[in-house]
Amino acid sequence: MTVFKDTQHIYAVLEDLWNYVIRETECGQKMKEYDVSYKFLIKEPNATLYVDHEKVLTGDEANRDAVITMELSGETVHKFWLKQIQLPVALATRKIKSRGPIPKVLKMLPYLKPVYEHYPRFCEKHGIEVVGG
Repeated sequence: MTVFKDTQHIYAVLEDLWNYVIRETECGQKMKEYDVSYKFLIKEPNATLYVDHEKVLTGDEANRDAVITMELSGETVHKFWLKQIQLPVALATRKIKSRGPIPKVLKMLPYLKPVYEHYPRFCEKHGIEVVGG
């Protein structure tokens, strides 16, 4: 069974999460400072997400250039936020395929780490059971 019910479900969870990240944590300011934007191409369910320091876009609106593009599964998204998979390992094993400057990807990691403890709350809000998180 997949973590996310469908495309709309993953959009609801990730829009909520990323809006929190860019507005309520230091990460949004660092994305602006380091000139970082993300485009996530997600499979199972299929979804496209664009995030910069100001906004989160989904679907057709998300089809725009970003500094960093990442291809991954919905399950990998979930495991990343639960700290069940580390980004360097996921990149090395190709669970996450990244295009763009890897140093910028790694430079942003410390600013994402405080969000890990909040992810289970977003799961609960959107009806996702967290096992082993």
